[in-house]
Amino acid sequence: MTLRTLTLTTVLAFGSLLAGCSNNADSICEKRQSCFDDNLDTGQCAEKIDKWIKDKDEDRRRERVEDCARCIDDRSCAEVLESCIDECYDIPS
Repeated sequence: MTLRTLTLTTVLAFGSLLAGCSNNADSICEKRQSCFDDNLDTGQCAEKIDKWIKDKDEDRRRERVEDCARCIDDRSCAEVLESCIDECYDIPS
């Protein structure tokens, strides 16, 4: 494998990881908008979550966002309130 191929593969893999984080934040913000706040700016919400992740303890916070996004996936608003408080509590919006 050439250095150029290795570099390209690394960049693409890293980009996929970053996109995954963003998708989790987007999912959380879209669910919050549809369930709790019609006026929520989902783009700004996702940016706040991304900044929150990078602020400190990045691995733990990224895992919390992933857990929250996984929990809210395919749940009704009532189910989110009932089942996802632990996973989603304190994640900014």
